[in-house]
Amino acid sequence: MYWVVGNNMYSEENFENLLTTLKRLDLPHSVHCVRPFVGDLDPELPTPDGNIIVMGSYTLARIAKRRGWYPGAFLDDLDYREHCARWGDAMLNYDATYSGFGYISERREPFFIRPTEDTKAFTGEVTDWPSYVEWRDRVLALTPEDNPTVTKDTRVVVSSKKEIYNETRTWIIDKRVVTCSGYKVGTIKRYSPPETVDPRIIKFAEDHARWWSPNRAYVMDIADTPNGLKIVEINNLNSAGWYRCDMQKLIMALEDMPFPEVAQHVEEP
Repeated sequence: MYWVVGNNMYSEENFENLLTTLKRLDLPHSVHCVRPFVGDLDPELPTPDGNIIVMGSYTLARIAKRRGWYPGAFLDDLDYREHCARWGDAMLNYDATYSGFGYISERREPFFIRPTEDTKAFTGEVTDWPSYVEWRDRVLALTPEDNPTVTKDTRVVVSSKKEIYNETRTWIIDKRVVTCSGYKVGTIKRYSPPETVDPRIIKFAEDHARWWSPNRAYVMDIADTPNGLKIVEINNLNSAGWYRCDMQKLIMALEDMPFPEVAQHVEEP
């Protein structure tokens, strides 16, 4: 499989780790700058024959889909509403309501907000009403010429603030966790390797992946809470940060996925 890597991704450490691992495994790859609003690659890639996968920004994932690269990027069923409908109260924010970003009803208590879809329009966060109003007014002042990533109509998830002990990212391929990494303790970012992750988190992730999976490959973030383990959210595997996952296991699991060979790639109109 040919790997297309965006150079404006994640941390320098993870970027170098990916490239080092691809080189060590002798896998064909190239690195490109992705122009976010134009949707071009620099340098341009003469499309190689066979299967292609991308790792980088969400823009790069959309380029892969538009050009018909296979598997390209795993972008199916990444809507939070679908996840709540499928997994029910196993979702951390099952109590969520949905609206356009500019139309959220006033709330007295701090609340959580994130885009409904995994578009990376903004990172989910806990905010309060005055902070949201200030943010909303800045968004409403933008014009189309500003190329805003968020508008008043951007669909968002709004839910109550939850107590979380720790958070773990799991990489799921064909309903199996292939690697994982802790990334937060309380509100503090703290990355930890797979061997430190509680086995019950792996079991929880695989149990729910077997129940339903949005894609053959995706990222599931899991929180340990006073109410037990909960799914925080699902992310596009091609554009998700790696923290301290086992990079070689992840790459080899993707390489070992059974795909039909694809000889031609046709860009969508």
